[in-house]
Amino acid sequence: MKHVVLNRYPIGNKRFIWKQKNFTLSTFAGVPQGDNGEGEPKEFCDKYVKHLKEAGFTMMELGWVNHENAWLAVDACEKYELDLLFQDMSIMGGMNKHHLDNKVPYEVAENLVNALKDKKHTIGFYVWDEPCTEEQLKEARRQMDMLEKAAPEKLLFTVTIPSYNNEDEKRGFLWENGQYAPYTERFVRAMDPPVHSFDYYPVGNYFNAWLDHKFTRENQLDDTYMWLDMAQHRKLARENNLPFWFYYQSCPLYQCTDYFIFPMVRCFMYGAILYGAKGLQGYSVGTKNNMFCKPNGDKDVFFEDQKKIHGEIAALGNTLMALESKMIYHSAELLPGCEYIKPLIEKIEDSEIFKGELPHRTSVGELEDAYGNRYVVILNRDYEKPLSATLEMKDAFRVYEVSKEDGKQYVLHENTTELPINLEPGDAVVLRVQKASEEAFTIEYKLVD
Repeated sequence: MKHVVLNRYPIGNKRFIWKQKNFTLSTFAGVPQGDNGEGEPKEFCDKYVKHLKEAGFTMMELGWVNHENAWLAVDACEKYELDLLFQDMSIMGGMNKHHLDNKVPYEVAENLVNALKDKKHTIGFYVWDEPCTEEQLKEARRQMDMLEKAAPEKLLFTVTIPSYNNEDEKRGFLWENGQYAPYTERFVRAMDPPVHSFDYYPVGNYFNAWLDHKFTRENQLDDTYMWLDMAQHRKLARENNLPFWFYYQSCPLYQCTDYFIFPMVRCFMYGAILYGAKGLQGYSVGTKNNMFCKPNGDKDVFFEDQKKIHGEIAALGNTLMALESKMIYHSAELLPGCEYIKPLIEKIEDSEIFKGELPHRTSVGELEDAYGNRYVVILNRDYEKPLSATLEMKDAFRVYEVSKEDGKQYVLHENTTELPINLEPGDAVVLRVQKASEEAFTIEYKLVD
């Protein structure tokens, strides 16, 4: 069978030097945010970074970390060769409305850049976490511009808020009050970021912020706006030619139910890939609720599962970086009757690949490379039950699987109008499809700087 090598190129905002070359597997905070009473900070920070590297994380982010642990993390990331987005809010940067009174001059940014200039794995700065109001957006952009002037080659990172926030008297920027989509559009215009990232933590009742949603095992998140928010941010990333990153919930949070299992994490991660994500950011390593590492930095119950899925996504990553999201559609029980989502997702009737109805708790993303080659990501949204079903196809197709072991493409079906799918809870598969009448060939992608 013919084998084709196709070029792919770094992606990112044209106004920045920094571009994304490979799939990002990151984590927020990374190390404990302060003294957690578990021995010497240098020792537990070292163990955290060591285990992040071992588990396949490619980057760590220092949101909210105190001064001492932030600089300990810098040294540990150099030691273990793990990329780092630096933040130390005792110097500059911000979290939502915090530090608005600290309008630091350019010299502060320049001194910070100089202090880190020999740290080759400090690849950028976590500028501001979830700026919301006009004042916050303005100050975050001012600090981003200062850092860009001092270190034009660095990644300067910000992240949007989710739609369940409650930051103002109108209960925040919500779908229900018509404020969420306009906020996200203002964010992109104001920040003009290198990548477009957002977060959503759907299990539990995060800060009692949600209006109507209450997680239960029975609803399986069929009614969560996570899928709606993701569609909005996918749209903005596509419109502005930005890499799309997603913060997924990787542990129980705050008023979270006690019921939290790793197939949920797997569902969130592959769900974002379904939407075309180029970066996955786990929240939260370095907190007391963390299930990846214990407070002292030792491995915890999710460590091996996280390592396994990182291995899978690392194998898929070269292909995923070459693809652009084209269509998203879900089975009928996801957000039934939700008016907000209708303009943001497609219907299976519009697909040229599949027809009929999707099986219960199934989602499909159609993606395409720059050469017109078509791919699909099929997700089992049920994180308790496996999926065994058959999807009807509109034509006779040859179907290739992109291997989670080595990233290579293997023919599953030479000529079929029906696609059998077998997926574990929360799992997904990445397939390439072409008409069976066309010449068969496998593909690999070569990064060209």
